[in-house]
Formats: sequence, structure tokens, C-alpha cells
Amino acid sequence: MDFWVGIPLLHLLAVFHRRRKVPTEINKIGVLSSAALGDTLLFSGALQDVRAAYPAAEIVHLCTAQNVAAAEMIPGASRRVLISLTKPVPSVKAMRAEKFDVLLDFTSWPRLTAVYTLLAGAQYTVGFRTAGQHRSVGYDAMLEHRADCHEVVNLRRLAAVLVGPGFANEPAVLVPDVAVVPFAEERDVVALHLWASGQRSWLREWPEERWVALAQRLAGADTLFVVTGAPSDAERSLPFVEKLRAAGLRAETFVSPDGFTTLAHVLRRARLVVSVNTGVMHLAAIAGARVVAINGPNRNGRWGPVGPWAVGVEAPGEGCGYLHLGFNFDGQATDCMERTSVEMVYDAAQKLLAEAR
Repeated sequence: MDFWVGIPLLHLLAVFHRRRKVPTEINKIGVLSSAALGDTLLFSGALQDVRAAYPAAEIVHLCTAQNVAAAEMIPGASRRVLISLTKPVPSVKAMRAEKFDVLLDFTSWPRLTAVYTLLAGAQYTVGFRTAGQHRSVGYDAMLEHRADCHEVVNLRRLAAVLVGPGFANEPAVLVPDVAVVPFAEERDVVALHLWASGQRSWLREWPEERWVALAQRLAGADTLFVVTGAPSDAERSLPFVEKLRAAGLRAETFVSPDGFTTLAHVLRRARLVVSVNTGVMHLAAIAGARVVAINGPNRNGRWGPVGPWAVGVEAPGEGCGYLHLGFNFDGQATDCMERTSVEMVYDAAQKLLAEAR
């Protein structure tokens, strides 16, 4: 629908659009980020750039139900407004009611968000021109979305179209205190996040037997392995925990009761977090946990973890690290995760832990 309807609709609407200049007075700025949790966390650096450039402006973060848990944890916005990518009429109405001076669309590939931005009634709009996506015709200013840099850089470059150079805030999260931090009584916690999300998520997941072998090598006398996941992951997490226990290891599952908040506390107090490349990986890295990411079809320089104690393990050989927008799997290698050995991940973990002492 986004492709077959979005492209012609966007181009039809853009026929009536004339590009405008940035307003001389900017008091209200809208920002629209990707609905993906990890992308929203990475966007927090660019959002802080906008806040630093316009400290007195009202900045409204347009969120969806999919990314609001991440949006609630990042600094910079004055408030959030919930929209839906499947309910265009009420969503555009809500956006128009804000009367934005400037609206920045930080999404990189959907045509629907470009349509929303065009119809939002803002005085000035900025968005990405992404190769093959046919989405940029309705913006007042546009920026090439690049595949040769980290997404944090892409997002910061888009913000700079409005705020200018000189800003380089790193992604950040604000983690509120919680009444009880799970596993606080444990002397040694290692968090494992096995499950990816999005299109063909299985191509970004590591074989379970390698997770067990890695855990056996990481285990100490008091180690508790905490397997994190969403409620929908329970039917896989529980049997995997039983595999760890059958291997003589202590293990529990953990599903956060409050979005990302308590999960962030668990990840930060862990001795180590090992994760596939997904939103929880980005949360752990940005929150300051010691993180080893198993990248597979992702490339560290494009979608790797960003944080003070974060490393990414890349698949050896040719043809991996190809993901650009998150869905370009066709014709690419399907064995990238299988190429990544237990020794590679263990060695990365030991080096990271030695440096973080």
C-alpha cells in the first residue's frame, strides 16, 4: 500500500506544492521519527541538536504506538503527540492542529510519512531523499539519505539543514528511577537478547546452540543469565531458558512491566549484555551498558551499537553487512549469523570487559 498508493498520491499532491523558505521566526517545531524502537533511540542525538539550537521553542515529537516507549525516554521534546500510520485522516488532522512553523521528517523510506508531512500545514518542511523510495518531492528542503555512514550521522545531518553545523549530541536516554530493580540481589548478571524484529527477523538471529555454548564460556560461579524479550517472545524464551538450565546454568526470563524503563535498569546493572542487532541492543548501548552486538547482515558502521562500552561483531567473509533500510534482503547472503562463531563473540566480550574495568 505504501509503495503502490503512496508514490502516486505523493506525486499528485506535490504538483500543487511550491517550495518555501525557512520562516524568520521559529517558535514551534515538529519532529517525526521512524516507528522503529532502535531508530527512535538513535534519533535522540539529532533531537538534542534541535533543542540546543532552539532552546525556547516548543518541540513536538510525533510518535506512534510502536515507538512511544522509546520516545518517552529520550530528551529534547517538549511533549509527544500520538499519530497512526494506518489512520491517515485523524493523524493529519492532529498534525495540522499543531500549526508547526517547521516540521522535520526524520523517516527515511516510507512514502506515507512524506504524505503526512506534506499535508501537515507546516510553514516549512525538511526530509530525506532516499534512493529508490520516490518520496522527496513534497519537502521544502531535502537531504540525501546515505548508505555509507551510521544512521546517527544521517539523522544529525538532517537536523543540520535547519540548525546549521556545530551540533553533535550523542544519542541519550533518561532512565527514571524504579521502586524495585529486578535481580538486584544477584552478584553477577549477564543479559542475553536473542530475538530480532521486523522483516525476515530470523536472518538476524543467532543459532540457539551457540548461545548456550557462549553462556557456558561466560558463566562464573554466581552468574545468572537473564533472557530478555517482549511478551510475544515468551514461547521461545521459556524453552531456551530450559536449555540453559539443562546445561547446568542459572537462567531466568525477563519481560519489562513498563516499556523500556525497568529493562534499562536490568541492562545497565548487568556485567555484560549480548544481543542481536535490534532495538534492545541500542537501548543497552545508549544507556551505558557493556554491550556486544552480533550484527550478521548489519554493518557496524551503518547500524552498530552506539555507546561508551559497545562493540559489534561482524560476520566474516564477503556479502554480509548489507542492510541499509532494514528490508533489502533479496539477493543477499542468508547465512551471515551462522558465519559468526562462538569464539568471535566470546573474544569480543572478553576484550570489552577488560577495557571496561
